[in-house]
Amino acid sequence: MAKGKFWSNGLKFECRRCGNCCTFPGGTVYATEREFRRIAEFLDLPFEDFLREYTEVVDGYVSLISRPDGPCVLYEDGCSVYSHRPTQCSTFPFWEDVVRSSGRWKEEAVNCHGMNRGRLWRSDEIKQVLKQGDQNLMKGTGSG
Repeated sequence: MAKGKFWSNGLKFECRRCGNCCTFPGGTVYATEREFRRIAEFLDLPFEDFLREYTEVVDGYVSLISRPDGPCVLYEDGCSVYSHRPTQCSTFPFWEDVVRSSGRWKEEAVNCHGMNRGRLWRSDEIKQVLKQGDQNLMKGTGSG
């Protein structure tokens, strides 16, 4: 199914909840309106208040705020909305950019302690996760 891909025999990954993917400066976390609404509800906030307090527009899309020191605005000794996190977060490290080559995978694995460890994800599972990245992200207004 993943013929010709370096991951045709699968890849090992298990989230260790180390937070490295959530805490680097300049990160962006895009999501659909539905995902943002689900997070707002989980936080017991009106949607407009959630957008005002926790998001910004980056490259024309709504993103969770990345604090100047790095962490995602929802990261406090771990993801405060882990069970409701956006698809972008739940599909990491199976992103097109990360699985495009074995070199890129190894580069990302330097900071992610769950890569190359844990359960083996079959190539068909990886392809399914990659498809989840094709979503209708929430567009923003203004500049970011």
